[in-house]
Amino acid sequence: MERSDADRYGTGDVFQATANHIFSTISRIKKVCIACHFEKMTDLNANVLLRWLQTQTDEGMGARTRNSYRESINTFCNWAVDVAGCLHYNPVKKVPKLKEAVDVRHERRALTGEEIAKLLKAAEERPLHNATEIRRGKRKDTAKAEIHDLTKQEAERLGLERKLIYATLLYTGLRKNELASITFGQVVLDDKIPHISLKADSAKSRKAAKLPLHPELLRLLKDWVTVKKPDDKSLPKLKLFHVPNGLDKILNRDLAFAGIEKRDAMDRVIDVHALRHTHATILAKQGVPITVVQQAMRHADLRMTMRYTHTELESVSDGVGKFPDYLKPNDEDEEGLAGAVVPC
Repeated sequence: MERSDADRYGTGDVFQATANHIFSTISRIKKVCIACHFEKMTDLNANVLLRWLQTQTDEGMGARTRNSYRESINTFCNWAVDVAGCLHYNPVKKVPKLKEAVDVRHERRALTGEEIAKLLKAAEERPLHNATEIRRGKRKDTAKAEIHDLTKQEAERLGLERKLIYATLLYTGLRKNELASITFGQVVLDDKIPHISLKADSAKSRKAAKLPLHPELLRLLKDWVTVKKPDDKSLPKLKLFHVPNGLDKILNRDLAFAGIEKRDAMDRVIDVHALRHTHATILAKQGVPITVVQQAMRHADLRMTMRYTHTELESVSDGVGKFPDYLKPNDEDEEGLAGAVVPC
């Protein structure tokens, strides 16, 4: 019987041969082979691989990253057995995976409404602030530098773009890499239901999707198109935003500028992906049915959506608040307790 791709590669899902996936897989295989001194196929050894993986774990590597290395070398060995025929069996097949659910590097939290307003304001204002800030000499931190009009315009444009990047992530629930793939041509502003059209090859799930636009975000995107010269014939093929690879570091600076703590008292963090958590949480708090939230988040499993909606404690608190108050004594109980004799 012909083996399926899922069985052949041992991933549990049909192998998605995208350029990024292939590049990442090859890079991990090379790193493992160099670190473990696997120069020939006969050098592949489960114990050596396991010791290296354990060393990486001890040095702080997360379970998900560790499993990705294990999965890459395992996939390579399956290919060597089933396709290339240069191995009789997979020598690293029995190297165990770690349970990712019990090894969370950090727990994200959703932003509050007040924090969202502060973040968007900070993102828009910080580039111009930095451009005019005097950082050296006697006038450091005491005055603002004069800048050229073109420099000022570029700082204002950059601030607007940063604000729109955060706003689009918040209002649509897009992932950072998904937003980076969006072109102006994929933003449908004049449809009956304005939306962003996400292509299947750019989505994490490999499924195309249409994401409706909030009226205020729609207004800002229309202004952004105007800034980018809508009469330009090449505009539909241009990226909607330049989403930097280091957006998390930029977000950290914007959070500091806005006076928002990155970590709260419970050690929960705000990062770029936390904006997606915020999207789901706000929808749930507004009373949107959880199945609709699931569709907005494009999750195949409802349990994943529940992990993104940080409303459980609030919901339970509302329920506990309705519990009858048996602890507060009434007047008769208070009188009886006052005259009671407490036994020794």
